[in-house]
Amino acid sequence: MTKLPTQLAVALALALLLAPGAANARAQSPDAVADLAARINHERVTRGLAPFALNPQLTAAAQAHADDIARTAHYDHTGSDGSTARDRVARAGYGKYSWGYRVGENWAHYRSVPTAMAMWMDSPPHRNNILHALYREMGIGVAADKTGLFIYVINFGAQPNVLPIFINDDAAETRMTNVTITLTDEQVMPNGDGVNSIGHPTHIQIANTADFANAEWQPYAARRAWTLTPGAGTRTVYVKYRDAKGRTATASDSILLVTSTPPATTPRPTATRTRTPSATAPPTASPTATPTWLPTDTPVLTLTATATSVATHTPTPSAPATAVPAFNPIALCGLGVGVMLAVIATVTFLTER
Repeated sequence: MTKLPTQLAVALALALLLAPGAANARAQSPDAVADLAARINHERVTRGLAPFALNPQLTAAAQAHADDIARTAHYDHTGSDGSTARDRVARAGYGKYSWGYRVGENWAHYRSVPTAMAMWMDSPPHRNNILHALYREMGIGVAADKTGLFIYVINFGAQPNVLPIFINDDAAETRMTNVTITLTDEQVMPNGDGVNSIGHPTHIQIANTADFANAEWQPYAARRAWTLTPGAGTRTVYVKYRDAKGRTATASDSILLVTSTPPATTPRPTATRTRTPSATAPPTASPTATPTWLPTDTPVLTLTATATSVATHTPTPSAPATAVPAFNPIALCGLGVGVMLAVIATVTFLTER
């Protein structure tokens, strides 16, 4: 078989190495956005902070900068056209206060979301943006550069009269109608910004319909228990904020309410502890508890038996004793004759000598 020229072989090898990276970049981008959003909000929620809401204008600005870096290899917060993060969110139409924009930006050049996230959390300025108490929204951009690595850009921001809410800390679905609503606060301008821009809210209304029918004003709290409208499907909760000067702002969030029975492969746990013996466990074995968390709203600890664990002592049987034969007269006579013949033979032998 004819060998390929060295240059062609090298080129094909590089193409095989780089092509999967490019394909993964195109396939990964939507998942990378969801992955980044989940990781960022996890860091916030575990510290008692409200999640960030994804904002389309911030996302457009972040994606534009990620694409610019990937195209031009100009690795900086400043765009190849000299733009700043504020310039880019302004182009995207993000809201601003009377004095300007309240925005921030993180970017990274890495192979995967976990490595980028780890770098940001280990860097005080980037970590401060992720855990910032004043930001309420974020936008995420992802692009692959010519080397197969990824550009990740996060734009953070807060704008007047936008106070997002979150059902069950921004969960995608729930099996329970009883949920918890997390509310945000206007901390950038606590006293408001002008005639129409709300400040720190003092009262709220919560409703399952956009018209707030029969909703009553109640004191503001960062978290409120709420009951969704029963029945499977997407459920939306609406909140109306009001500050001390009567200025208002509204927000909503949706969640999928699932009421169908889960698949047999993931049985719903019962309220009692159950033991499931292994097929090879000995009858006298007492299984050792192995905690397993099942994917439900309220995980219940179940016990699963392991075949090798025995909690009770099972004595090992000793070896059986050697059996003693019963008395046999014929065999005894034979034994006597044999002894007599042996004696006669011995005497004869000695006499002959």
